[in-house]
Amino acid sequence: MFEYETEQKTLKISGVRIGGAPGRIPTVLIPSIFYTKDRLVKNEKAGEIDKNATENLLNMLAELTERTGISTMLDVVATTSEAMERYLQYLVDNTEFPLLIDGSDSLEVNTAGIKYAKDNGFLDRVVINSLTPETKDELYDVVKDSGLTNALLLTFNTASLSSSTKRVEVADILIQKAQAAGVSNIMIDTGVMDLPTLGIACKTQHILKGKYGYPVGNGAHNAISTWAGLVPKFGRAAKKPAMVGSNLMPVSLGADFVLIGPAKHAPLVYPSVAMIDVALSGILIEERFRPEKPHPRYLIG
Repeated sequence: MFEYETEQKTLKISGVRIGGAPGRIPTVLIPSIFYTKDRLVKNEKAGEIDKNATENLLNMLAELTERTGISTMLDVVATTSEAMERYLQYLVDNTEFPLLIDGSDSLEVNTAGIKYAKDNGFLDRVVINSLTPETKDELYDVVKDSGLTNALLLTFNTASLSSSTKRVEVADILIQKAQAAGVSNIMIDTGVMDLPTLGIACKTQHILKGKYGYPVGNGAHNAISTWAGLVPKFGRAAKKPAMVGSNLMPVSLGADFVLIGPAKHAPLVYPSVAMIDVALSGILIEERFRPEKPHPRYLIG
């Protein structure tokens, strides 16, 4: 069902395996934390958080990871350098998850996150989110000079909005630039803005997985956040199933990871993705292949 000409790469980032042929390794889910209007954040500029509520959230994610076999990374969103440094230190001290540095395209914030991780000895645990067609050369220099080897590439821009072919061309360029900067652990986000681009993103992930073998995925939840007619036409009750469904689509089509949006949605998304992972592992039964533990196949039945 999923056949690729290129050997599929399996990466290991701070103990989390990601990639490979669909059904063999559990999907990695990447919830966002400390994003704009996140109730965990008390002061967005200073990086002050509600530590009790954050601890409860992290415990919930750890429990879901253990119960489902789905691995977790955290997308750490910050709007200032001070906030990014404080968030990273708190999370390093209180969880074992790999951390995505998401400075919302700010060169200053992303640079601060990378340098802080290097200076404090956890550079191997972070992933820059993301390197895009608009990323300045200065950030590539920071990546190279720091020795950071983990990066998420966003293969999306205005010119490639409605074309999987152009998104692949964007990926070709970004992969070369990332490799030149010393990045060896490459993850590829094929970019979702709305419902139509969710389909294009999933087509692109399949093409790129076949061409390069790197782990692929996307932020499918964006398709729901921009769906203007969802609530007016179908009511608020339709939002949660639509959100879950959006996250399942890339997984069903071979994604290695999904950026699921706000971490508060994890209790709905994790069991659903675990269900798809079990189904995908079933495809390999005829090949007499059994996935390694931990895997949802051994945990959720």
